[in-house]
Amino acid sequence: MLDHDTVSEYLILFVLWLVVFSFASQVMIIAPILPRIADQLGTTVGLLGTLITAYAFAVGVFALIAGPVSDRIGRRRILLIGTTLMTIALAAHGFVESFASLFAVRAFAGGAGGVLNGAAIAYIGDYFPRERRGWASGWVLSGLAAGQIAGVPQGSYSQPRSVSALRLSCSPL
Repeated sequence: MLDHDTVSEYLILFVLWLVVFSFASQVMIIAPILPRIADQLGTTVGLLGTLITAYAFAVGVFALIAGPVSDRIGRRRILLIGTTLMTIALAAHGFVESFASLFAVRAFAGGAGGVLNGAAIAYIGDYFPRERRGWASGWVLSGLAAGQIAGVPQGSYSQPRSVSALRLSCSPL
């Protein structure tokens, strides 16, 4: 039987893995629906490819910022802020009317993902003892690969009929 501390560790690993999986799936979720979005917005698929770059770039920038901010305000608090921002960003996809607004929403979602990423990694260092951080990091960071792998099928499965239905296709679960 597992003791309380072991159950807590696994629960924390699961939550952090899910956070990382959720933001990582957003990188590629839009790829299979780019042709449909191009039709809806009257733009080229090539230009829409920048949406993936906008998301990934914002993740990188905000991950660098979130770590130090979480040092000051706390890991749990920054994870809650990041989750709230991601929820708002994903809901905002339903209000997209143009390429510029979609680009802004994807960058905003990437920023929220970066907040989650930076805080999730920092949380590992705070919670797990030194001799278990590599093990915990491996498990949590496997959510990156799993999310990127799952992103394309998630986007293909949802296939929105219009740009306003994009919010459904960008839902991580």
